[in-house]
Amino acid sequence: MSIKNKILSGLAYLLIFLLSSNISSVAQVLRDSSIYSVDSFSGKLLRNTVDKQLNTYIFNTKLNYNYRFSGLFIGLDENFSSTVINSTEKNIKDEQYLRFLAQYKFNNYIKTGLLFYNNSYKDSRLFSINKTNVTQASFYAGSQPWEGLEITAFGGKSSNSQIEETDEGIIYGGEIKLAPTNINEFILSSFMKYQNEDISPRKNSIRYVKFDLNNELENLKNQISFNYSEQRRDFYFKADSITSYEFGVNNNIQTRKESDYHILDKLTFAQLNSPLKFELTGKLSWKQVERSTRYVSIANTSSSSFDAEIQEMNLELGTNIDYTTDNLKSTLRFTYSERDENHKPREIEGLSQIIFNQREKTESLKNNFSKIAHISFSSLYKISDNDLLTFNLYHRKLQYDTPSPDNYDDRDELLSTASLTYLKRLSRIFAAFINLEGTFNKTVYIFSRRSSNNNVQRILKFGAGGIIESGKFRSVNTAEVSANYTVFDYEKLNPNYKSFSYRHLMLKDSTLTNVWKNLDFFVTSYIKFSEQGDFNWDSFSASPVRFLSEFYAEPKLIFKIEGFHLGLGIRYFILETYNYTTGLEKNLASIYKSIGPIASARYIIGSKIDFTFDGTYEFITSSNNGRELINFNMYLNYRL
Repeated sequence: MSIKNKILSGLAYLLIFLLSSNISSVAQVLRDSSIYSVDSFSGKLLRNTVDKQLNTYIFNTKLNYNYRFSGLFIGLDENFSSTVINSTEKNIKDEQYLRFLAQYKFNNYIKTGLLFYNNSYKDSRLFSINKTNVTQASFYAGSQPWEGLEITAFGGKSSNSQIEETDEGIIYGGEIKLAPTNINEFILSSFMKYQNEDISPRKNSIRYVKFDLNNELENLKNQISFNYSEQRRDFYFKADSITSYEFGVNNNIQTRKESDYHILDKLTFAQLNSPLKFELTGKLSWKQVERSTRYVSIANTSSSSFDAEIQEMNLELGTNIDYTTDNLKSTLRFTYSERDENHKPREIEGLSQIIFNQREKTESLKNNFSKIAHISFSSLYKISDNDLLTFNLYHRKLQYDTPSPDNYDDRDELLSTASLTYLKRLSRIFAAFINLEGTFNKTVYIFSRRSSNNNVQRILKFGAGGIIESGKFRSVNTAEVSANYTVFDYEKLNPNYKSFSYRHLMLKDSTLTNVWKNLDFFVTSYIKFSEQGDFNWDSFSASPVRFLSEFYAEPKLIFKIEGFHLGLGIRYFILETYNYTTGLEKNLASIYKSIGPIASARYIIGSKIDFTFDGTYEFITSSNNGRELINFNMYLNYRL
């Protein structure tokens, strides 16, 4: 393939990705959740990041390191993040995750090791759980009875702190991992984990089972996956005065238990040397979340005294058809899903049945049943070596029902989008494209109490642009006009909902050129005009209400020498807002202006170290006041 064809194809695939990125898929990636595997300590890297945007500072440090010598392995994984918000009151939030593993492998069958784990969270704001710390140290031993099968048992001590209460106890369990193994023409892999954390009066636990079964015939592949997980966590929260007096505790305990099951079957048909590929996927999942409170006072009953339980069932079906030739690549996808979600309170012996019935009615308002269908089609057609045509179509239908007679949120939604893009390379250095895109979105509430929200949204976009690339010069220029018309069905009956239109014109430019040896000049800019107004669909007329004018420019000089890049420039932005009078004359309502220097730096030292910095210093003036603002981000990577 020639260089110009590679460029042309790359541009087309980029356009397809941007225009079809909202298409969903039912595929799922299953992952190994073992923390005792040396494979989880990958890479050797030290990274420091500082980011400041407006009044928020974010600091992050990440360290990955491992060392091997004969049968000895040492791994370290650490991630620390701190967020500082300077507002009326300064807020500081710190999070740290640290894991250290030391393992000795005697031979191919036996290994032993020590794992240290710490996870801490601290927030200066005063809310229920603003400070937690979990520390665990465990000894583990693993064996490999035969190739591909690993069995690991572990036990140790755990310390868990919440709301100034520290509980200590033992942690124990085991893991079984089976690497992909051929059994009678089936490839089987699995992972199982059992863990208990007994930190009386609290208990935490993990149960996890995963099986993957793959079978491959001449033209047919079949993948079956089963996954089960159960996680229980006990949390402290502040007890009210009556509960505290009755049970003699300062903090109550809430237990959250979540159970998940799913089974997935995926069939793939792909005949050798055939342009057609067909996939069919089915997935059934079930989820249950239970919440229970340890101490409940009978003397102070209310509807909130009852804990809740959520049950959710999902069915997903999907199909995917690909057709690929030298000049055509097309994909047709269809997915259908149903979800049934039920909420109910959990009965507690001794509490009033009347109050329970009130809570049951409240929880039933959250019950819902939904059906969603998606269909999408994308196609790239290579008309010639210089012409590409892409087409994307997406349609979604949602049906949302609530069984409770007191819930009026039942609705139907339709969303359809279509886009057509034509890309042509006119010469060796110039390519141009045009794009047309339309969206239709309709929302209909079934009951009259919510029908005032019924609306239809229509969006139409037209864009065109060009790419000039020759040696040391590259420029991308685009123009786009867009119109959005949102119409409410019953706006005459409800003055709170009024149909409106929103239109804009945008011109964008991005240019990079080499002006002298190691010196580049880069500029990015845009001009945007927007108008919002009251709209009448019957006469297709609009009465403008507000007009916006935006201009942005960022010219920058970039100096490059031996891995060092330094950029210096200016950032300029102005936003003008106008209101319309009854005579449709524009009156200036406000001005927002920002101007200031910008700087960027990047330094790469071999394959070990790279440093990046981007910063702006803004002088901001508006209709009311003026101020100065610094924004920057910086990071340093060191590959150990």
